[in-house]
Amino acid sequence: MHVVTRLVLAGILFAIATAVGAHGSANDPVITTKAAPSSPPSTAARDLTMLLLDAKARHDAAAPGTKGHILAEIIAIARDRHDELAALLDSDPAEVARVVLPAALLAGLPPQALPFLEQPADESGELEVLHVDHVTPSDDYYLYFLKTTKGKYSLHFADVAPDLVTGTKLHVRGVKIDTAIVIEGPADIIVTKAVAVLANTLGVQKTLAILVNFSNAPTQPFTTGYAQTVMFTTTSNYDYEASYQQTSLAGAVAGWFTIAATSTTCDYGAIATQAKQAASAAGFVLSNYNRYVYVFPSNTCTWWGLGSVGGNPSQAWIHAKWGFTLPVIGHEMGHNFGLYHSHSLDCGSVSVADSGCAASEYGDIFDMMGGGNNTPHFNAYQKERLGWLNAGISPPLTTVPTVQGTANYSIASMENARDGTSRALKISRGTSCAATNEWFYVESRQAKGFDSFLAGNANVQGGVLIHKVTEGNADSSYLLDLTPATSSWSDAALVAGQSFNDPKTGVTITPLSVGTSGAQVSVTFPASSCVRASPTMTMTPTGTVWTSAGATTTYAVTVNNNDSCGCSAATFDVGATVPTGWSTTNPRTASVVPGGKTAASVLVTTASAAPAAFYTVPVNAANTVAPSFKASVNGTVAVATVLSVSAAPSQATYILPTKGNTTIYPTITTTVKSGSALVAGASVRVQIKDPASSTITLTATTNSAGVATVSYAMRSRNAKKGTYNVSSTATMGSMSTTATTSFVVN
Repeated sequence: MHVVTRLVLAGILFAIATAVGAHGSANDPVITTKAAPSSPPSTAARDLTMLLLDAKARHDAAAPGTKGHILAEIIAIARDRHDELAALLDSDPAEVARVVLPAALLAGLPPQALPFLEQPADESGELEVLHVDHVTPSDDYYLYFLKTTKGKYSLHFADVAPDLVTGTKLHVRGVKIDTAIVIEGPADIIVTKAVAVLANTLGVQKTLAILVNFSNAPTQPFTTGYAQTVMFTTTSNYDYEASYQQTSLAGAVAGWFTIAATSTTCDYGAIATQAKQAASAAGFVLSNYNRYVYVFPSNTCTWWGLGSVGGNPSQAWIHAKWGFTLPVIGHEMGHNFGLYHSHSLDCGSVSVADSGCAASEYGDIFDMMGGGNNTPHFNAYQKERLGWLNAGISPPLTTVPTVQGTANYSIASMENARDGTSRALKISRGTSCAATNEWFYVESRQAKGFDSFLAGNANVQGGVLIHKVTEGNADSSYLLDLTPATSSWSDAALVAGQSFNDPKTGVTITPLSVGTSGAQVSVTFPASSCVRASPTMTMTPTGTVWTSAGATTTYAVTVNNNDSCGCSAATFDVGATVPTGWSTTNPRTASVVPGGKTAASVLVTTASAAPAAFYTVPVNAANTVAPSFKASVNGTVAVATVLSVSAAPSQATYILPTKGNTTIYPTITTTVKSGSALVAGASVRVQIKDPASSTITLTATTNSAGVATVSYAMRSRNAKKGTYNVSSTATMGSMSTTATTSFVVN
């Protein structure tokens, strides 16, 4: 941190720190993918933002001879703040979005600071999605890029990242920090041309595997013959079986090639570029292939595989140090087909719940897109997405009607060769009165073919696996634990004769019999009854609201009633938790039936003496009939040092003389402040609209006391009687605000 910033920060940090609320954002209340941090996140970005605005206000109000020193301070703070935001791009993009400055405040800062400040981003291009599969699963991450005519930008999502695939055409809005774009929410992402996941998952996949080593370590850990067998026999046979004889690999193995890159770096982009250059130089026509697989021996990359999610051509990087085998290749090429991971959902003592559950990124050990070193088929949901089930000549799925009563269904084991028998049940988590986008997928797995590793697993072979998915969300495959009393996930199946009852809908799933050919499953939808559920809510504005001390912010809240059909309509009490000295309204929504939505507006007024800082404002909604069922979303309010204006005429009423041609002089006095400081040198424009709607415009500049005075000469012969409306607008840089007043001429 630069010295000038450190000195200023030491002087005012205590006041800011006491005002800043806890870090938070609107998260999915059902699933958490990572444990909460053990200590609160740093508030450095917020502190530096407030320091920057404070310095700007002092610079605006300073006499010309003292501005230079404050300008140097602004530049130093802006530089430190830039570095802090850049460091947060990967670890906490939500915090970056929380502290970015609105355009009006950005434009008002001195131009010398602009190289260190975020700028509005409005870009169109093609999406590239990569997933890094790490040796340590908790270190996994996705990479998102937007390729535009201006260059390539990394994308960082403050909200949940979209489950889109490589090649999707997007228009995004956000803020730009160097070559990174931070995107606040889904409304800032517009898909201009979608890519069908099924576009390139059937038929022969023309694949080029390129084996490369490094200029300082030209090792060859296996032969090209071995690579040929792994790629075009083992992996191709897996795809052929799992796709029900619809997909296979064909192509070539190129290499080994020694490339210029060294083993002391982990530049996957350089590896891909140099690998393709070497293959092309060796006579391989790259355009003949729609899938590239780059294979390389030990280097400093700590991950075992990296793959584009979709893409044509798709790309996969295999770090042979961790094994050039089907579990690695099949997983990365699953990403290449357009698949995200297959997870598990741990809800403690129950199999599924609407809160308190923890997800494991690779938890589905019975799926190639999950974890483990086996060779399992993709689950039914993933196969449906690929078009390997329920499309074209693929085996069908059975969508179970949401009808009260019991019905029995037969499904064949997932590994059986293609025929017309259903492979899985698709059961809605909705009811007859409340639709939902959540589904249960029920499938039978046996120790056949590439699933032979299931031999000896009596639980799975004697039961059915159940996954919970969310329609429209490609990254929502969650294996449920149907034996939650045990700690193991190898016995996750619901065995024949046992029943699973969904606490949300009351639907009951019972495998009646399970054998090597498949299973017979009973599904019961109950009669309507009242089952209370926590509401869900959304709120706008979603981002940071920039305001001033004593001002009021309005939050528009939408509440979804998630009670079951048998429940009566409900109202919800909505309110905000605000700091001491602030005020808020606590409205009650209109009554809404189960499955419906209702709305309310919450007003939050900051304290008149609120320090400049960021404040977290939780907004809550509770069912008035059952208050324990509630939801909460965090808003952020930033109290900033901004211009404030007051304007008044010298008197309220002016009396025109009855005789003669006398001149009267209505005088408007405008006072301009920045926070509590009077602002000198602000431009003031006063507009006076007479009763005939003619407008007179007068201008002035505030003096050292922050006051600008204008007078309008009116001759009694021409003056119009009536009310004169006045607007007085003060401008400092790009900051602008207006006050209104009026006077009467009789």
